[in-house]
Amino acid sequence: MNRFISFIVVLLCSVSAYSQECTTTWPYLYPAFQDATIYTADGKTLRNKVNVHVRKSTLHYLDGDLIKEAKSEDMLLVTIGDDKYMCVNGQLMKVLGSDKTGFVATLILADFNKLSEPGGAYGSSSNSSATRKLTSLETDNAGKMNHMELWNNKNNGTTLALNYKYYIVTDGTVYEATRKGIGSKLSKTDNEKFKVFLKTNKIEWKNPESLLKLLDFLNKN
Repeated sequence: MNRFISFIVVLLCSVSAYSQECTTTWPYLYPAFQDATIYTADGKTLRNKVNVHVRKSTLHYLDGDLIKEAKSEDMLLVTIGDDKYMCVNGQLMKVLGSDKTGFVATLILADFNKLSEPGGAYGSSSNSSATRKLTSLETDNAGKMNHMELWNNKNNGTTLALNYKYYIVTDGTVYEATRKGIGSKLSKTDNEKFKVFLKTNKIEWKNPESLLKLLDFLNKN
């Protein structure tokens, strides 16, 4: 492990929680763009005001009055206050716990299925009214969106529910944090060991502390 990666591991040891209401006109995890430090894959450190867009969990940053999307292939880690995000498969995952072998993270995305529910989702009077407010959700518009215009309309949208999917990342492998998700990537022999492990360890699949136990198992097999 080189010195830069070791530094990243240390940074991952501190995480925190947050709460934010996302809307169709402000589809971000934070109520405003935040000061952040971005660590790139080639060891560089950048600083900018950023936010996490909930359509694909991508990083948006301010360039003057415009909102632009960062290239995921250039990023390794993003720190926003006490929150840490690792870039995994082109998406930002919020780190919930880690050790020297890997980390537990959650991918946070907006639940767009509810926008297409009949009868008007999220308290809107009709589905068409919600659809008209989706311009700011399109990540293809990054680089064209004016920050102040979006900010001035942030309270005019309808609420977006968020989905949280948990993952375990270790030794270059990304496991969906479910019994099936992990088992599908194990050999037949390791699957038998996994079944024994689960019988002796009560894993709470949405509890980050509990999921950290799986890092030890995955690195012994």
